[in-house]
Amino acid sequence: MPIQLIADSCCDVTPAMKRLLGLSIASLNIAVGEEHYRDDESLDTLALIKTMRACKTPPATSCPTPEEYAALMLRAPESFVITLSSKLSGSYNAACVGRQLALEQNPDLRIHVFDSESAAAGETRIALLLHDMIDAGMDFDSIVEKASAFIATMKTHFVLEDLSHLVKNGRISKAAGLLGTMLNIRPIMGENGHGEIIPLEKVRGTANAMRRLVEIVASETAQAAGGLTLVLSYCNCLERAQDLKKMFLAQCSAIKEVIMVPTNGISTVYADDGGIVIAF
Repeated sequence: MPIQLIADSCCDVTPAMKRLLGLSIASLNIAVGEEHYRDDESLDTLALIKTMRACKTPPATSCPTPEEYAALMLRAPESFVITLSSKLSGSYNAACVGRQLALEQNPDLRIHVFDSESAAAGETRIALLLHDMIDAGMDFDSIVEKASAFIATMKTHFVLEDLSHLVKNGRISKAAGLLGTMLNIRPIMGENGHGEIIPLEKVRGTANAMRRLVEIVASETAQAAGGLTLVLSYCNCLERAQDLKKMFLAQCSAIKEVIMVPTNGISTVYADDGGIVIAF
């Protein structure tokens, strides 16, 4: 039996991708005001966006329980688990506790939990890598080594169109949010190499921000050998994502493939309406 893949629901995959990867999902939960959502295939992300926009308080999220993780891990002799950055969520810790619970029931299991040090497209990129290595017949330990090395060098960037969520979460002041909206500011965000979100640049206008994002990726991949795969998660902005894909392929010579996927629930909470997340 092949090694099974498990991820939390911040791993953006379509139902078809989920089947292709043989991926099991541990769902997070979302609360927006009095509304509660489970982040699974039944969630309507457009309704979630509408509810978030109308609510004066920020969304709250809760990770899968250790018991949920353990139940999934017990389904196969060997498992790889991919979680949200441990700096952003308790999902990684829950998965680690779930691993211990599963091993108590069956000490012969082999389970490795990967802290993605990312989210959304980053988790998806790791899932694709793991699937390819499993499909190639690589052994468990070699996959752990190579995937861990990839995570250490993987880049994640995102561009926000709507600043209201950052204001509600206290990440920026109301005055800064109002000024940013009035000036049409689009922040380009990234991570510090350890899964913590950091601002990279502030650009005026969505089109300019997208062009600048492509320039940043082109610079970061200039010394790469080529053949890179980039995953692009998009929140309710298909046309923008399609245009961005064309730009990456035209201007970043090291990128051979761009895989587009709509955001699931938790990624929608992070990216908000019109947001873009990329990982490579």
